[in-house]
Amino acid sequence: MSKPAPPAEANAALAEAAPPKAASPWPALIAAVILMPAISFATAEFLLLPKLRGLIAQQTTEGGAAHAEGGGEASHGGGGASHGGGAHGKGKEGGKGEATFDFENVVVNLSGSMGTRFLKVNFTTLGSNPKLPEIMTERKKQLLDVAINVLSAKTMADLEAPGAKNVVRNELLANLNQALKSDLVEQIYFTDFVIQ
Repeated sequence: MSKPAPPAEANAALAEAAPPKAASPWPALIAAVILMPAISFATAEFLLLPKLRGLIAQQTTEGGAAHAEGGGEASHGGGGASHGGGAHGKGKEGGKGEATFDFENVVVNLSGSMGTRFLKVNFTTLGSNPKLPEIMTERKKQLLDVAINVLSAKTMADLEAPGAKNVVRNELLANLNQALKSDLVEQIYFTDFVIQ
């Protein structure tokens, strides 16, 4: 008769016959949860944003938006709040038969902010009429007043809405042309748009 195997040897034989345990999925899951946000951030910061900044810079230079240095001071008050603003316009002939006129350092208090928040913009108006700079220079004070009225009517919520700059651009365009009683201004380019 054969002797029964001691219990330790039987356990060893069973361990060799049992299939090995599968690797735990937890380390891979933890690595994915930690690494994915880091990889996404790095991709956005070092690949996507530099490309977007380059495209925006390229469009700005191709758009022909001229930005002349200097500025005059003007002020506008109304409705109990003061709307300080300055504008300086210089007419220029664009290379493609387009004329431009610059409004610089237009500063207004935002509506509903009780004087604690303001908007500062510089923008260039563009038109195909070669007399645009001359006409805009003659009516600069009236046009500056129109721009200040449009900008100071904006609230912080208006400016935080998606597409707010395009809404402001379209309102400025319409109101300037209404004041000029013609479609002299065809496009407006913001060269500075700061909310504080």
